[in-house]
Amino acid sequence: MGRKISEISIDMRKLTICHWKRESSERKIGEIVNVSKSTLHNIISKYKKTKSVKTIPRTGRPRRFTGHEERWIVRKITCNPKTSAVKLTLKEQQRFNKSTNSETVCNVLRKYNFHGRVARRKPFLSKAHRRARLEFAKSYIKKPPKFWNSILFVDESKYNVFGSDGKQMLWRKPNSKLEMKNPTPSVKHGGGSQMV
Repeated sequence: MGRKISEISIDMRKLTICHWKRESSERKIGEIVNVSKSTLHNIISKYKKTKSVKTIPRTGRPRRFTGHEERWIVRKITCNPKTSAVKLTLKEQQRFNKSTNSETVCNVLRKYNFHGRVARRKPFLSKAHRRARLEFAKSYIKKPPKFWNSILFVDESKYNVFGSDGKQMLWRKPNSKLEMKNPTPSVKHGGGSQMV
């Protein structure tokens, strides 16, 4: 997407038309007002049609937020990604005194590549935990390859005795959820598991 070019001010347009009425050439007017020949041509042709230098109302729905307001919304969501669209809309209404819908705020966030997703569940890490992990990594970063050849990495796994912890998908017809082959069987004690 290219850089957005700002509009020529009304004063500049009036000056252009004033010089044009004096029968100055477009090249000469361009040197005076410092704009391109194509821009001058557009200003003059619009004046010939409308007899005015004012901006004609554009088609389509006008933007709800300015660039500044959109950046403010993005900054707020970057600082706290867990803010809901409804709360962000209320904050935006207080800040800019504009009545808007939360879906409009969602559209702005999607425009800047933010999407609603379920947050991953991860073990809580305090600042002390993070510091300790970083120190541990730094203490082993300069070890030679010979050292790593003598290291055995282990992990633990959980094996269920009965059933699965995850969701099981299946294909079935409507109103057949309780047919014998469709439900996932379960037991009252949970099925039991073994850590290895």
